[in-house]
Amino acid sequence: MFSYSFYTGSRDVKFEIPDENFLYCAEHPHYQTDQTEEEIICEALDHPIGNGGFDDVPQNAKVIIIVDDVTRPTPTGRIIPFVMERLLKRTSNIAFATAPGTHRPLTEEELELKIGRKYMDQYPVYNIDYKEHEKYRYLTTNAQGTRISLHECVTEADFIICIGNIGPHNMVGWSGGAKMLQPGVSSEETTTQTHLYYFTHDQMLDVIGNVNCRARQEIDEIGTLVGLNLIINTVLDTEMNVIGVFCGHHIQAHREGVKFAEKYLCPKIPRKADIVIVSAYPNHVDYWQGMKPLVFSFLGLKRGGTAIYVFDPPEGLCNNSPAHRETLRHYLDKDKETVLKDLKDGKITDQVGIINPLGHYQMREYANTICMTNHLTEEECRLLGWTKIDTFEEALEEAFRRQGREAKIGVIPMSGETVVKCTEES
Repeated sequence: MFSYSFYTGSRDVKFEIPDENFLYCAEHPHYQTDQTEEEIICEALDHPIGNGGFDDVPQNAKVIIIVDDVTRPTPTGRIIPFVMERLLKRTSNIAFATAPGTHRPLTEEELELKIGRKYMDQYPVYNIDYKEHEKYRYLTTNAQGTRISLHECVTEADFIICIGNIGPHNMVGWSGGAKMLQPGVSSEETTTQTHLYYFTHDQMLDVIGNVNCRARQEIDEIGTLVGLNLIINTVLDTEMNVIGVFCGHHIQAHREGVKFAEKYLCPKIPRKADIVIVSAYPNHVDYWQGMKPLVFSFLGLKRGGTAIYVFDPPEGLCNNSPAHRETLRHYLDKDKETVLKDLKDGKITDQVGIINPLGHYQMREYANTICMTNHLTEEECRLLGWTKIDTFEEALEEAFRRQGREAKIGVIPMSGETVVKCTEES
């Protein structure tokens, strides 16, 4: 028997798979280095890629440091002290802003985790709420017709720094780079225009891990139009330790970070499995984020296969993005044709929220999902079209019933940060 256990974000799940059924376990390769985390961070900050880094900060400039929210694993609190050490040689006119996109504002505890109490007490902190429309400023309209508006705390700054993480993404290929601006600190209108088009026209499985996808190109263009000065992007291992930091130009440094991430976040598998066992960690906060690790796992699952999804979201279906809750509850069990008709008829006002159901329809058409969860209700699983089962033994038995006793099984223990690559044709 193949025995294994993985972390879900709230518990360890242990299970066994018959040897004759086991196909792969998509663990990240181990990263070996003699450097400490501090050395990795400082080396990157002192050797920027594609620009002058902190040397480009004008004396006494008004600087905004943008950090992501708790749905992202970026250890910003461990990076900011080194950033401040370098910034304070150039200016003390510094403020922080969160980049929640259309998620809720951060709690006081989350702000302390992301920024640190020391800096919260000394510098302004803009805890952005995207529903405060009056605080966004229109900048320009790009060639695709997207009206670009950003929060005023960003547009009024002389120098913009974004601290984020590079990981797989179902709309922009890889996160990081200028994604901290769009959707991070963009208006609802801008986010609607950029997101709705791609979820209506693109297939997520063609986008994941594709740094040349159309959405990434548009986000990079927005970074250039806005004048994003400096990115600091991490790559993390399975223990959430920093193994790489990439600092500099928002495109050049980001692409170097993606090359590095591909070495450690893209484990090779022999071929696609009939059944995958998947942990949502670290994108497990709610289903608004939890859709990502599930669709990532489909890269290692045959069409028509079954995913056993171990998903314990502490904020349920959509509580980290509560403005979209009713949209999800109304549309998750519908179909694309219904959404397109309701959009045409003007029945959908939450056009950002509808992107989650549009993505979910693609997943529901591709594979079956059995969910092991301590947090989602029976009704929520029914809404998602999933079968809720309490124990692994029962889940595996149900998966065998659907796929047959000869079914081959893959394991993806950290699917929120994993893009598997097949070495054989499936």
